[in-house]
Amino acid sequence: MEEMIIAIVAIFFTIGIPVLAMATHFALRPLVRDLAEALGPRKRDRETIARLADRIERLEGESRQRGELLDQLAEAELFRRQLEERAGGETVKDVT
Repeated sequence: MEEMIIAIVAIFFTIGIPVLAMATHFALRPLVRDLAEALGPRKRDRETIARLADRIERLEGESRQRGELLDQLAEAELFRRQLEERAGGETVKDVT
């Protein structure tokens, strides 16, 4: 009888414990991972915020460049108008 109990305990410890450990590992691993993601800071959120900040910086830079170009175009147009006024105000005398 004692030999039978020893054999059952030996079988349980050699086969049952590893099987139970593997089953627990595969069952609890996704649960623990999901809990860690839910409770901890989200890496994806930080990456998304960083990407959005970069996009905003680029858009602001492009907006600044366009503003500078518009200022240059306005100055060029003003200069062109001044040249036309001067050329229109002066009459070329016909020497005949």
